[in-house]
Amino acid sequence: MKRRKVVEIVAARDIVFALAHSGTNERTGFLNLSPEEVIRSLFYNKKNDSLITVSVYASDNFSSLKCRSTRIEYVQRGKADAGFPLFESESLKWPGFVEFDDVNGKVLTYSAQRQLHLECRMCYCNSSDQKRLFHVSVLAAQFLTRVYPEKKLSKNCLGIMLLIFTRAQSYVPLKILSIEDGTVLKDFNHLLHRNKKVDFIEQFNEKLLVKQENENLQILDVC
Repeated sequence: MKRRKVVEIVAARDIVFALAHSGTNERTGFLNLSPEEVIRSLFYNKKNDSLITVSVYASDNFSSLKCRSTRIEYVQRGKADAGFPLFESESLKWPGFVEFDDVNGKVLTYSAQRQLHLECRMCYCNSSDQKRLFHVSVLAAQFLTRVYPEKKLSKNCLGIMLLIFTRAQSYVPLKILSIEDGTVLKDFNHLLHRNKKVDFIEQFNEKLLVKQENENLQILDVC
């Protein structure tokens, strides 16, 4: 069998899961519930000792993300079909995505619904019980895909998250939200050097890290 690149490894207690870059269109692992399922990502949810899989399916041309939670005890028994689907009310078609915030024990779903004004809906949930905490709706044209197209926020910050909007020529609009209820804690514009590429904008606890091409790294207090 041809070797495949391993793209993700997740440890859950005494089990190690390895996700390969591509398969052989056959059922090669007991987490796949059907041959047409392709698992894109894995997340070990320590809150309830379960494994969350994010999958796409050939039946809809791999365009929609489907999430499923399976308790580790079921995985150990070889009963992957004993899990249950997550976020069924959210439309997660491309360019929608799912992100897991391990620091805060939360899940972010991003749904780009094709309405008249192209509403982008972000929903923040508890990872333990999928209870919806809040949602944020913004115009798709205003919302930044950031430097990394697959990410729309800066996470790994205890209790807060950074929302980054489309850059103007000399500044970028930013918002800091509470992850518990979506309250806007700070709304501001960060000045940028004109005509210089933004390498990254990240938040680390109370600090904002901004790096532009051929410029020094800026570290600022934002909370």
